Amino acid sequence: MKKFNLHRFGGCRRPAAFALAATIVMSLAACGKTDSTDEVKKEWAYVPEFVTIEDERMDYYNMQLMGENLYSVSWEWDENTNLSTQSICKYSLADKTVTQTPVVWPEGAVNMNINETAFTEDGSLYAIVYSYSEDGVSKNFLTKFDGEGKWLFSQEITDMVADSYINDMAVDGEGRVYLAGDGNIWLLDAEGNQQGKISMDSANSWIDSIVCGKDGKMYITYRSYNESAGTSEYALTAIDFAGKKLGESYAGLPGNSNGLVAGTEYDFLVHDSTHVYGYSLEKQEAELLFDWLDSDINGNSVRNFGELSDGRLAVIIEDWETNDKGIALLTKKKAEEVPEKETIVVATISGGYNLQGLAVQFNKANSQYHISVKEYYDFNNGGENAWADALTNLNNDITSNNCPDIIDLSGLSVDQLAAKGVFENLSPYLEKSSVLNRADFIENILNVYTFDDVLVSIPSAFSMQTIIGSADMVGEKSGWTLDEMIALAEEHPDAEIFDKVAKREIMQAMMMFNEDAFIDWSTGECNFNSDEFKKMLEFVNRFPDEVDWQQDGPSTPTRIQNGEVLLDTAYVYDFDQIQLYEEIFQGKAVCVGFPTMDGTGGHALSASNAYAISTKSNQKDGAWAFIESVLNKEESENRYWNGFPTRKSQLDAMIADVTKVEYATDENGEVILDENGEAIAMGSHGVGYEDGWSYDFRTPTQEEVDVVLALMDEAKPVSYGGEDEVMKIINEEAEGYYSGQKSVDEVVGVIQSRVQIYVSENK
Repeated sequence: MKKFNLHRFGGCRRPAAFALAATIVMSLAACGKTDSTDEVKKEWAYVPEFVTIEDERMDYYNMQLMGENLYSVSWEWDENTNLSTQSICKYSLADKTVTQTPVVWPEGAVNMNINETAFTEDGSLYAIVYSYSEDGVSKNFLTKFDGEGKWLFSQEITDMVADSYINDMAVDGEGRVYLAGDGNIWLLDAEGNQQGKISMDSANSWIDSIVCGKDGKMYITYRSYNESAGTSEYALTAIDFAGKKLGESYAGLPGNSNGLVAGTEYDFLVHDSTHVYGYSLEKQEAELLFDWLDSDINGNSVRNFGELSDGRLAVIIEDWETNDKGIALLTKKKAEEVPEKETIVVATISGGYNLQGLAVQFNKANSQYHISVKEYYDFNNGGENAWADALTNLNNDITSNNCPDIIDLSGLSVDQLAAKGVFENLSPYLEKSSVLNRADFIENILNVYTFDDVLVSIPSAFSMQTIIGSADMVGEKSGWTLDEMIALAEEHPDAEIFDKVAKREIMQAMMMFNEDAFIDWSTGECNFNSDEFKKMLEFVNRFPDEVDWQQDGPSTPTRIQNGEVLLDTAYVYDFDQIQLYEEIFQGKAVCVGFPTMDGTGGHALSASNAYAISTKSNQKDGAWAFIESVLNKEESENRYWNGFPTRKSQLDAMIADVTKVEYATDENGEVILDENGEAIAMGSHGVGYEDGWSYDFRTPTQEEVDVVLALMDEAKPVSYGGEDEVMKIINEEAEGYYSGQKSVDEVVGVIQSRVQIYVSENK
């Protein structure tokens, strides 16, 4: 995947101040505070002005700021010559116009394609160019064009970079060029001649970017992995061009950073998908400046950013899901100068990507409330216990006076929390809504999110996960017990139950639907020393400790058809899946589900945008306003991105769309007939595996649609997003049994004791 170029602003010179351009919309940043959290009121607010460039020739993906101009490279396809042409596009912030200048290649140059780019303040373009000859030979060049598109030089670098992928390039104030790829940095002079090469441990290091600092020096940011410690590091290191080596390294950068640029008050400005920091080389630490959401910006959509000479921040935004794109100019103001909104805090483990986009849309449209997202998973210090720590911290906040207003239920034990009475009943809000009502939604979705007559959440979309097998093996009906799965395995001793599934995964799957057989959260009683749990441990011990996903070999469909694997895990997110598995199993495929103690269907429902309101929130009306805005989105905004919509009208429209048969046509629009005179139906897409197994999808039949609809009537939400404390205890203690050091009775005794203590403290 091509890495975003997030560090292009200003090269080694500070860009001039912005002038306002095109369509400008003022959006006031929120700095209000809710009493339900201990959030400290910020001293400063970064108020955005949104600028739209009304010209599709400007490409936001590779856009760079130099002086008062924004530059990008555009591509156009010439149908007459079957060739693409590239142009330099410049947007002037002074006169608000776009100038397109085609690049002029030297005579004889054919099939030249611009890839990585770097602009200078005079508008000159340095580019990595790939050329392909008719005999299949490819070459790489470093090429320079002036601001008028005139070709200045090309230096072939094919042998220099060999098979390396160039993922970044930069030009310093002297016109010297820096290329990065596969752990290498190539140094070239202003004419493109190689001057040296710096190599890192390419197996364990990845160069993110090359950036010019406030001090005029060139730096790289890189990530390295320590195999022995199992940890990763994100660091900044100076480049010594003259010495052809790396200089001093600096720690303290946020580990989840997406990019950094030279600052004025700080050496660098650093951003991730949520925050913006100021970084000091001397202190080797980052200071939090503000959250993107406070400026009505989805941090996941930031393509580039930089600081202007007048202190404003310029942010290039492109949201591929909503197709929103533009420039945000952020002005730093005292918080008391900005009109306040009531802040509503949404707590999430790690669901910030989609949530931020929803929050931005709501914040821009609502004049009373402002959504703020609190993410509990620490991406900067992720480790073995990061998920469990995030769950613990969120659960602690939910049950304390620091409770957020809205809780993202992804990855949480909803039934356990519902039993504690922490969720507001959404039914009265739904009844009073002027835009939604209960009849709008799939009934089972509302039922499975209702606990003791309390409707805790209404997701906007969902997908499902289940175990699927041939009807000849698992029968015709949904649902079975662990004993029945074990019996199937013993009937086929030479086959594996699943393909490439390790002990921890299968234990997680077993506990998804059977935790309530061993824990009663209402009474605090545990039952892990039971015969049923011993049998589960013995079953899990059949599976390998680890699986090698890199190992070559037959695909899962091939192994199933060869009789080497019995079952598969099906991820059902559209109506095509059933026909795929009927092809894999060469007959009727049945969604039998995960085994349960009572033999009922164990089908997992994975919800999107499942939010609950805290009973402790002081902003319940505002919290419902946000949830209502998510549920009331237009059909096109929810379709296909997150599986099945929960609103009946949208689901019906999805079914009508996927079951509509389309026929192949010729260049005149006439339907093409086969040898029997029948119209040829078009397939939608296909799937293929490295061993050659493939399948071309056709239009789903009504029978296949009905299978999926029946699955929707049985699926229920489960928590399997990460390892919680109970699973952590089980996995830790079970190792003694798996390794043969302890008996099953010894292990279940310790598990029973440890989990009992935890449940007693947290019920």
